Amino acid sequence: MGPQRPRRLNFSGMPQMRIIRFSDLSETPWKNGGGITRNIALHEDELGLQWRLSMADVASAGPFSRFDGLTRILTVIKGSGMTLHSEGQVWPADYAVPVTFDGGAPVNATLAQGAVRDFNLMFDSARYDGTATCITGVATGQLGIAGQSAILHVIAGTLALGPERLDTGDTVISDTAPLAYAQEENACALLIKLEPRS
Repeated sequence: MGPQRPRRLNFSGMPQMRIIRFSDLSETPWKNGGGITRNIALHEDELGLQWRLSMADVASAGPFSRFDGLTRILTVIKGSGMTLHSEGQVWPADYAVPVTFDGGAPVNATLAQGAVRDFNLMFDSARYDGTATCITGVATGQLGIAGQSAILHVIAGTLALGPERLDTGDTVISDTAPLAYAQEENACALLIKLEPRS
């Protein structure tokens, strides 16, 4: 299957939320052969990229691609984690622990114990404030408010959004209303909020 462009989202004409199933994503090999990317979605306008979501399978140690002008929040969602190195700085990237860094920085990764999968949020921090947190176990709650982009990704297990069920690897995005969720036992989810700067 050929490379897949991230989905461009125009929320003005979209339903209240959009579910993107893991099974619908296509694999794009890295140019350096060090892994595979699955593009999930992006939001852009006439000024350029606002934010982007993707997943990557990292098969070996090596450099990350650079994204100048963007903030990057990386969360390991499968595997034992890795360590990120950049110009004398070291960031441990453990399972289900979001790590924030400059997307334009020269970053190299070393793997802890074999291949990992990570979830990547990249956004223009001049125009957005972004946060990412993980929740585990049985939980109910509401993510986001009107005017924010609320994003929920299932790292493991199952999560319910009203009558809809999300399985491991699925992602839901809403820009018009909060996401009310119910997470089941032994599940883990990544919760992201993106708020436009005034």
